[in-house]
Amino acid sequence: MNYTPFSLCPSDADLAEKLILRGCHPLPRRRCFSRTPRATDSKPDSHVIWSYYSSCKTFDCLAVKFPGAGFDLSAEKSKSQFSAYKSELDLPITQLLQIAKSTNSVLRLGIDVGGGTGSFAAAMKARNVTVMTTTMNFNAPYSEAVALRGLVPLHVPLQQRLPVFDGVVDLVRCGRAVNRWIPVTVMEFFLFDLDRVLRGGGYLWLDRFFSKKVDLENVYGPMIGKLGYKKVKWAVANKVDSKHGEVFLTALLQKPVAR
Repeated sequence: MNYTPFSLCPSDADLAEKLILRGCHPLPRRRCFSRTPRATDSKPDSHVIWSYYSSCKTFDCLAVKFPGAGFDLSAEKSKSQFSAYKSELDLPITQLLQIAKSTNSVLRLGIDVGGGTGSFAAAMKARNVTVMTTTMNFNAPYSEAVALRGLVPLHVPLQQRLPVFDGVVDLVRCGRAVNRWIPVTVMEFFLFDLDRVLRGGGYLWLDRFFSKKVDLENVYGPMIGKLGYKKVKWAVANKVDSKHGEVFLTALLQKPVAR
């Protein structure tokens, strides 16, 4: 990237996303000033550089275009999705906390992988649990939305080692961003990095992992089994109107206290 030292950096948000998704990174240090929004008031829209995104120019527009994604920051309607129990695939936060309490396991710090706008982190914050959200800005200001909720957005892809020290996290949740589209080798390294940051007795929650049933039985199930975690919950359900044998898996796994 060409730029003039000691001046504003060129607009490179799209380039940065493409580099990060391919395992590369923009220069960590450079002699130009990053562009920042002119947030002169408390209105959420003023905290985003909208020229970086092509789809919408306001959060109201995003809330309409991506319903249920959490862009309705004033209502935070998405909190309710973690409180309802409609099928075996659901794991309400109240149940999660009860499970942890029953094993004398304290939940203080968590990571939500591919957490979008931070809906899970916001719901956990109300229970005095700090959750960091990993997210990417795919044509929308996901990181900015997380930050506007007073939460921590980690702008990292699934291929990157988590910027967290070993064995300090109580809970890792993997939402629908973690599914069969991830190459098998990458998925295996990813799981071992999650194991690295989880403390002994901590929980790994795969929330609606999506794959073909045959792949879950022959590939992903054995891969998860290599971790040696205790199965607290393991629920599999067929995808509605599935034509190729796709299923959803919700699993809550507890890491051994000592190996």
